[in-house]
Amino acid sequence: MLELEKRASANGKLSSSARARIAEAQKRRWQEIKGTPAPANRPPRFPQPQRSPLCDKLLENIGRQFRDDEASFVRQVQMSFANARARKLTETDLALLAGRGNPYDYWKQLDLWRDFPPDDFYFWLYVAWELRRRDWKYPQFIAGITDFHLIEPAMKRWERDKEIEQWNNWFREFGGRAPVSESGAIELRLAVGAEEARLQWRAPNAGFAELKQAQARRIAEQFEKGALAIAPDSLPLWSAAYRPWGYESWWLFRYANATARPGLNRLLRMPLAPDRVVTDDGRPLARVAEPLRLNLRSPENGDGSYELALGTSDGSPPPKILCPLDGQPTLYLTDRGLFAGPLVDALGTELRKNIPAPALETAGGLRFLHAAGIPLPEHLSKRIRTVPVSVTVSCALRPVYPASRTEKIVLRVAAKAPGMKSERFTPTGWEVESENKARGNSAPANGIVEVHDRAAQKYLPRAIESLELKWQNYSGEWTLRLTKKTPELFVAWLQSLPPDIEVLLDKELATLRDAPVSGNVLLDVAEAGIDWFDLKVALQVNDTTLTPQELNLLLNARGGYVRLGKRGWRRLQFSLTPEDDEQLARLGLDARDFSAERQRFHALQLADDAAKKFLAPERVEEIQRRASELKTRVAPPLPPAIRAEMRPYQTEGFHFLAYLASNGFGGVLADDMGLGKTLQTLAWLAWLRETTLDAQPPTLNSSLVVCPKSVMDNWHAEAGRFYPNLRVRLWRNEPAAELSAARENSDLLVINYAQLRSLSPDIASAQWLAAILDEAQYIKNPETIASR
Repeated sequence: MLELEKRASANGKLSSSARARIAEAQKRRWQEIKGTPAPANRPPRFPQPQRSPLCDKLLENIGRQFRDDEASFVRQVQMSFANARARKLTETDLALLAGRGNPYDYWKQLDLWRDFPPDDFYFWLYVAWELRRRDWKYPQFIAGITDFHLIEPAMKRWERDKEIEQWNNWFREFGGRAPVSESGAIELRLAVGAEEARLQWRAPNAGFAELKQAQARRIAEQFEKGALAIAPDSLPLWSAAYRPWGYESWWLFRYANATARPGLNRLLRMPLAPDRVVTDDGRPLARVAEPLRLNLRSPENGDGSYELALGTSDGSPPPKILCPLDGQPTLYLTDRGLFAGPLVDALGTELRKNIPAPALETAGGLRFLHAAGIPLPEHLSKRIRTVPVSVTVSCALRPVYPASRTEKIVLRVAAKAPGMKSERFTPTGWEVESENKARGNSAPANGIVEVHDRAAQKYLPRAIESLELKWQNYSGEWTLRLTKKTPELFVAWLQSLPPDIEVLLDKELATLRDAPVSGNVLLDVAEAGIDWFDLKVALQVNDTTLTPQELNLLLNARGGYVRLGKRGWRRLQFSLTPEDDEQLARLGLDARDFSAERQRFHALQLADDAAKKFLAPERVEEIQRRASELKTRVAPPLPPAIRAEMRPYQTEGFHFLAYLASNGFGGVLADDMGLGKTLQTLAWLAWLRETTLDAQPPTLNSSLVVCPKSVMDNWHAEAGRFYPNLRVRLWRNEPAAELSAARENSDLLVINYAQLRSLSPDIASAQWLAAILDEAQYIKNPETIASR
């Protein structure tokens, strides 16, 4: 291309062929820079694969020479075929052909055929069969000659034979297994000896024996396989002792072995049955109630030494200590049982120590004696003055971040006492506050040593956990995000704190501690229809500054906290006696469910004597008058037009419907399916028609039944069976104009819910003796057209 450009610069012109060659060269160069594949007619840069059946079939199929990547793949197949003559293929060979990375089990050999393929083409078919089975991809250019029909019959026969052989091998192995003995559940116990404690075991109907290494391994293997049954009272012992990943013998606890003591410590602190922890002779290990303690004996002269010794509660020397175990409390395993006692590090490994008087009679020594709870001689006890440490919890309400609408409660926990540096509580415990100018423990004045009583500080870790506070490391504060449930949780937490912890609340949070708004319950009723009243709770509260809107908020909160702007948090508490609660329950009311919403009650409900205390006298008189006008007992005989003998529960349902109609009520007859609701309804219709005919003037209209389409014919059949005089008309999608004639020529018109939607204006404007909704769940959604 440079030579052509030189010629052009010499004469200023280029031939058309030269310009074409330059453009083609520039295009190839640009394709190399971009990584664009070379054109199909570009000659390959690498040599073509050797001729073989695979190579010939591919060249015939694609009708051109191989591109570089295609040639490389064919050579890889040929190389793998050559390797397969000398050794079996591996996962690595297959991964290379699929263009995948080196597999984890690259050394695994593959079995791809029954008989070695005759050439590289059939070799590729077997390889492609395996790639397809694994859902691995191979190059598209070779797919045209990959015809699995050539090997499919042989491969399926071979795979079937392999499956049969696998099952035969499994059956032979299964038949050769030794029978599994049903040994039952084993039992375990811990035996405490002079130098070690070890697990003992026994099978059913056998005695306890030492758990040896071989037995322990066999039991562990059975447990890992899910074949070990352990008695229920031995399961806690097994769960605490068994450690499959440890290097130590998990069934053996040598007292001198520091790595074995934590396991023994866990076992001895568990609430096991007495017979699960025994001595060498099989007796339950005694757990002594009186703890060991440290006793101090004064020196015989002023410059002598105090003797600090471990002893029993009566001052006698302790039994031989086999193993001390750290914890709360410290445990001492002795040859006479298990004792609780003082911290192990007080004496180290010795049972008694001599401490020089000049060292012990210092401020540090006296504080140690006080903290360890050691009874002091009189001359030392006079030199100690206990100073309680005061703990203060400061709480404030802040936004989560500046200008945020979400708030959080911020807590700071501090401990202070005279002569002590102030501390704060953090996730790691109590820490001395930074920039603390207070002096620490000062030197004793007049021989008096101040000892700080930190009892209040010990409660804080548990208190912080119970409220699930979060620590903010930057600000050094505990935080609690403010939600709807936070006030109740926070107040309960404040009440759980001991009285010696001081709690400081900011102005708004302090309202959570205020007494609740006390309210007396009055019921206000308003007429809502014939014999129906809307009932509303009218409050008389001790806080007369609350607005009606705020009272409604408190009422709707049902005893919970409500944030009322600058007033802070308030909650409502009703002044009700147990007798008041009982009377409200008779009305179907519960003070915990009161809200500002109105509830509808019938006059008969409010006529109960239980309502008199809560209603105004004029309302009581009005309700009593309305209730006296109602017929509370309606039990007509079965109409003669009904040709059936009704069961007692059906008669009761018929009387229920008659009672509703006599008092102008609607109602629901909700018997189970198949109990004869249609018969009860027909009996009620017959009684209703007789009653209407006897009225002055008689106004006998047709009745309406709305039901699913599938039961329309059932209404016609049931009426013909039990009430043959009733003229029943099934609506068959006639024009709406014929509705009036249908009503005049029938006593009962039956339509379905789909027809109800199209006929609703005409049906709503007509007068009906009764309207019956069969399968009324069809209108359970009040927003549907059928419901409206």
